[in-house]
Amino acid sequence: MLIENKITKITVTTLQALYSSSLSSTLDGKLLILEGFYFHRNGRLYNKYYYDEIVSKDKQNKITAQITPSLRKQLVEGEYFQYEGFVNKTQGLSKDSTLNVLFTVSKIVKHEEEVQLISKVEYDVFQARYERDIPLITDLLLEKIQSGKKPILDVITGVQSTSKDDYLAQLPDFIYYEIRHHKCSLSSKADLIRLMKSYDFKGSDLVVILRGGGSGLEVFNEIDLCKKALELPVPFITGIGHDADKTLLEKVADRGFSTPTAVGAFLQQTINVYKNRLKSIKAKDDELIQLKKQAENEKLLLSNQITSQKRNLNVIWIVLIALIVIIGALLFKIIA
Repeated sequence: MLIENKITKITVTTLQALYSSSLSSTLDGKLLILEGFYFHRNGRLYNKYYYDEIVSKDKQNKITAQITPSLRKQLVEGEYFQYEGFVNKTQGLSKDSTLNVLFTVSKIVKHEEEVQLISKVEYDVFQARYERDIPLITDLLLEKIQSGKKPILDVITGVQSTSKDDYLAQLPDFIYYEIRHHKCSLSSKADLIRLMKSYDFKGSDLVVILRGGGSGLEVFNEIDLCKKALELPVPFITGIGHDADKTLLEKVADRGFSTPTAVGAFLQQTINVYKNRLKSIKAKDDELIQLKKQAENEKLLLSNQITSQKRNLNVIWIVLIALIVIIGALLFKIIA
């Protein structure tokens, strides 16, 4: 965050991260400058405000903006602006008990014309991604492994690609997964969509799309392909290696990795988490066994001490009784 004239300049991604796990922040009540693409939702005026959306530059995050009709007239659909305003936490529009975090726009600061525009079609793809349940992939895989089952992975690679070797090289414990490999021309949108349509992924736990670097990555920016991927009945991740900006498919994936190698490392790390949990459980079990043995030893020692004390007490009683008998006999002789 930068400070300009005592007004904090912030991105949509940062703002959303600050309020993702808590409805309070150090930014509460402060005047902010937020930047991002503007999109209206064709909504009606509600209590003197429109409730539109501001999308981050990387098109990965968005926040609802509370905008007056006069300010709305200054905005252009799909273009990048800087907005002055503040965070506003308000009850849900449906009058339920939900508390929403909004950004109330008080001024349009700047129109960033040099920022690449986001098209309506591309925006619709991101909207579909936001509406899709985004699972925690690690938790999803761990839950199945811990239940004694193998997560089923459908891995899509190129026909002559080395991506399979690259990710498996990072996955020595691949036997924990049931992996089904599919070869497809990754430079052909039609072939990819055909595979997604023809193959039944319902029994899968995760679809993985792997492609190394090089040319011909334009196919992963195809709107039709991204829409079809979002229609998959299971989560999907990508491992597409290149140095340029992320493709659209990577941005709408449930998780996007920079290379096939990174995907293999992620899958292995998930296994490592499981193994570490087993080690932790075993260590606790061993500790519990040691504590039980210690308790049993202490119990046995105490029992032996009690037995010994009882034996000593019995000897004392015998000695006392013998002394009493002897003293009694002596007294009897004296008296007699």
